[in-house]
Amino acid sequence: MSPQFAGIASAMTNNLYEKNCIDLRFLPICPVGHELKRVRDNAKLNDASYVSVGSVEQNIFIPTLYANPELKVKAVAAMFRRSPLCLASLESPSKQAGKENIVVGAHEDTVSLIERILASGSGSKINQSVIASPRATKNSDLTARRLDSIQAYTTTEVPTLERKTGLDVFTQQLEGMNGARLGYSQVLFSPEEDLQVGDKRKVVQAFLDATFSGWEIAIKDNEAAARSVHEAKAMLNLDDENNDHWDSEGNYTIQSVGLCTDFVKETFQGDRHGVIDVDRWNDATSWLLAEEVESVYDDFGLNADIWQPPSQLLAGN
Repeated sequence: MSPQFAGIASAMTNNLYEKNCIDLRFLPICPVGHELKRVRDNAKLNDASYVSVGSVEQNIFIPTLYANPELKVKAVAAMFRRSPLCLASLESPSKQAGKENIVVGAHEDTVSLIERILASGSGSKINQSVIASPRATKNSDLTARRLDSIQAYTTTEVPTLERKTGLDVFTQQLEGMNGARLGYSQVLFSPEEDLQVGDKRKVVQAFLDATFSGWEIAIKDNEAAARSVHEAKAMLNLDDENNDHWDSEGNYTIQSVGLCTDFVKETFQGDRHGVIDVDRWNDATSWLLAEEVESVYDDFGLNADIWQPPSQLLAGN
């Protein structure tokens, strides 16, 4: 529970899930990259009264589902339209350009992705090696100069680094770098059977309605949303996962919530936030699977119907 889930925290503290007749429960935190399996396993364990929902980036969701189609889950909405993934460094691009070797620290599940993006660059004489870096210490590994750059979120680790070091943090967005198309982030997904016409489908829609109503509260009042994040942490008895990504000060949470809501605003279509644009989803899917498959059917891993504005509305934005 962090500022990147401020909409869920706001919905919790404003009782929006209860108003939508949802008894919200949380699964234990799972290793990165295991989100799809955790949701599928939970669906198998519980009876027909439960609906399971997970959250993960499209750049993790698509390759995982393609490799394991038996997971049978589909994306229904997204909290961030763009990925906040970046490479963060305490050295300017000009200083890094003068080096022969640069070591980039990344999460284990993202090493191959960053290697692919960096390898796509042409004409660079710099040898950039990507290594798996422990999530818990990557910020301190960067400040101790054990790494030249790290995989980071512009919404969390970057402001943390700026606050703790008092230095400028130089970032390179991974979205668009050397043609990379990572698609949506904070994608919400459910098992396929929960999305069929019926009561479970209505529960998923009620969950999305409460969640994005929570994000609307967060967009209007970052300070109140920051308080909701801290309250939700206490309610759920969650800590910061023993890593150094976050600053404990309240002002940091307010700043991070504001950065997150900027990404959420971009998902607005018609009369709601969180809408996935089919063309954008398919474009990112094609790029993410380009090295593994020549073609993939349209709308792979996506249910594009469950969370859309009314067809009578023209999206003015």
